[in-house]
Amino acid sequence: MTASERSKAWREKQLKERPEEFRKYNADRAKALYHKNPCIAQKQQENFKKSYNENPEFREKVVRSVSLGRYGKTPAEYDAQLEEQGGHCALCESTDGDAGRRLHVDHDHACCNGKARTCGKCNRGLLCGPCNRRLAAVEDVLTMGTITPQPDTWLSKALAYLDSYKRI
Repeated sequence: MTASERSKAWREKQLKERPEEFRKYNADRAKALYHKNPCIAQKQQENFKKSYNENPEFREKVVRSVSLGRYGKTPAEYDAQLEEQGGHCALCESTDGDAGRRLHVDHDHACCNGKARTCGKCNRGLLCGPCNRRLAAVEDVLTMGTITPQPDTWLSKALAYLDSYKRI
């Protein structure tokens, strides 16, 4: 095993066993390195911006990774859940989030106390933008009491969706 392979195995082990500590360790190391050598940070930033602007595949990968990371979800997990939902919103037949973007990861806002990253346990389904916003309004109303929807409506489907995740 080469030094590079050993190093990679060590990083993977640390990330698996102590994810928060390891992320902080890496962030602190990077800050110290860039503080001592600002030209390195500037060069990396220039390379990143160039790749981001000129390579649509790279840009898509970055955007997807960052946004999914907020929910403790990998792109593979997202794809698996999307396939499980039939390739569309969990509440309607829409196949995109907003303005052609991917579907939103729905999660219980009562969990995680407004942290930038969710715990991942409060994630529910994948929703289009309009359904995600409407569901948030339904959850607000539910804090005031119960709702009795008309059968076979979006609201009845939304309440069944929330019940299925036991988050009401």
